Amino acid sequence: MSTRKKVTIVSAVVAVLTAIAVVSLYFWGPFSLYGNSEKQLTLIASEDSQSIISGQNITLRLGIYNNGPTSIFNVSDLWPTIGGEKIRLTISPCSLDIPYGFAVVPGNVSSGSIATAKPLNMWQPGVYMCPLIYVVSSYKILGLSSNGYILSQGGSSVNSSSSLLIPITLSNTATFSGYWAPSNSLNGSYHFVYFPAGQYTVIVADEWGAVAFLHFTVTSYTLLPV
Repeated sequence: MSTRKKVTIVSAVVAVLTAIAVVSLYFWGPFSLYGNSEKQLTLIASEDSQSIISGQNITLRLGIYNNGPTSIFNVSDLWPTIGGEKIRLTISPCSLDIPYGFAVVPGNVSSGSIATAKPLNMWQPGVYMCPLIYVVSSYKILGLSSNGYILSQGGSSVNSSSSLLIPITLSNTATFSGYWAPSNSLNGSYHFVYFPAGQYTVIVADEWGAVAFLHFTVTSYTLLPV
């Protein structure tokens, strides 16, 4: 084999290895080829129906998708103001370390009226025995995916010097048919209520200020004549 051919083959191999390294770096980190930006992220928000009968379930699909390379996104706390109060939205009573969530409010609500909306209690008020909820400093989200890691300093202790990397899937579903309303009794209890007939809005938001609005209508069950 001539020296020129050897040089050509070696150059080709080096070029291929360089390309593989660049692609791996681009998608898997730990560094990205351009600065981290929340504009990389897409808030996922959809519903399986826009109309249900009172008593039926409605299911949401919600989450976050990273359109760019693997990047680290710091906690921003840019949650929406609903009913005059900034609210950290969740997908369950034990999901305070997940960077997105939802609220259901009566009526047809939009960005212009969200500040006066009144969220319904989607979970029974009370004390929950939750698994460990991590103190989140940032999220590492893999490129072109909804998978990543919670970056936490010492788990539930802010003062701990140890750093934890907890796998997380940033895509979930939530199914519900009603909400919890205060009872008439004096003991402060709540009872479950199926959505009465009317219009409702689902407000979906994430840690970095993205907000989406979904709408559904509830109709009353009507007996058909025999």
